[in-house]
Amino acid sequence: DITSHVNFTSVARAAEESGLVLCGYCNQAQFLINCGITDMLEGLIYSEKNTDYLLHSGAAQKLLSPAEMGEIFKVIGFSRGLKIDLLGFSNGNKERML
Repeated sequence: DITSHVNFTSVARAAEESGLVLCGYCNQAQFLINCGITDMLEGLIYSEKNTDYLLHSGAAQKLLSPAEMGEIFKVIGFSRGLKIDLLGFSNGNKERML
């Protein structure tokens, strides 16, 4: 486990000075929700083994909860020459806060 505090504003500035384009910035929960984690969990509800849902929903709760990793962890993305928007930043993009 490696934990560090990151100045995302400085990271974004350095990346843009290097020719990268900021694709987005948000918390981990929003990124995972945008990428479909809740849809995957919903699919497990109807699986043959109901224990799969219980196991994975507990893990997802830790990843998504604001009191756990959901708000504390952040995601930032950069690209060069990408012509599409990244799904993970489709809602809740907070790049204006950098």
